[in-house]
Amino acid sequence: MLLKKSKKKQKPNMKPASFAYESMGTHWEVSIWDSLEKDQFQKLKQEIIAMSEIFDNTYSRFIPTSLVSQISSKTGNVEVPGDFIQMIKLYEQFFKISQKKVNPLIGNTLSDMGYDQYYSLKKKDTIQHTPDLLETVTIIDSNHIKIKQPVLFDFGGLGKGYFVDKITHYLLKNNLKHILVNGSGDINYQSDTPITVGLEHPLDTTKVIGTLEFSRGAMCSSATNRRAWGEYHHIIDPITLNSPSEILAAWVTTDSAALADGLTTALFFVPPEQFLSHYKFEYLLLNNNLKVKRSPGFKAV
Repeated sequence: MLLKKSKKKQKPNMKPASFAYESMGTHWEVSIWDSLEKDQFQKLKQEIIAMSEIFDNTYSRFIPTSLVSQISSKTGNVEVPGDFIQMIKLYEQFFKISQKKVNPLIGNTLSDMGYDQYYSLKKKDTIQHTPDLLETVTIIDSNHIKIKQPVLFDFGGLGKGYFVDKITHYLLKNNLKHILVNGSGDINYQSDTPITVGLEHPLDTTKVIGTLEFSRGAMCSSATNRRAWGEYHHIIDPITLNSPSEILAAWVTTDSAALADGLTTALFFVPPEQFLSHYKFEYLLLNNNLKVKRSPGFKAV
């Protein structure tokens, strides 16, 4: 978690109603500062955990019965949920801007490198090529895609952030106004009262490289010390089949956790300036010489 646990600047007796659970291979926490009846809180908790299970069982390539696993051998027209379409649309934008570096069709490549459903961490002799997204997958309508050749989708580049937003929108629709959704460091915070977050040092998780006062919006992070094995970490260049090594960690703040999550992956491959002409966001990058590059609006101290 590259974002240390947030602390809300409120009166000492103003504690949130919160709950935590495990899903998608990581830790989730939801905090609510609005007044809630016990039954209402329990209903929200149960619904969010159920939503998480459905999302994981639909989009995880590590689950053999998931949708992405089931369609990995299919071609032609395939029916998919609306969330699938929305994530693919965002991936298409990132794919174009990143010179094809951010690609959700990297699933088989990652599996062959050892990041498979068994977490074998053993590299195969032959690694499958990652197909071109735009040549391989076509969006037909809000619930259908056309697949040219068998592919294994991997939504790890922005899926967690997307679901952080999904929980946030669910809570907002329930008329809650002071909430924090934390998907293991990918957060969406909705309140006018600032919180302070620590930026975890990627080489020493007991330390932070700085703190940031943050109010209303999303913040995500990524680093090379997470899910690393052998010569790889979880971010893979699908063209060179290497893990980028120049950047150690990236932090992004913007309106959407899905966008922030995707950017913290993309900025390992391309300069932030290439994305700033398309999206509004603030960033901080830490390179392998422990030098920092940040946008003017990312005011970490």
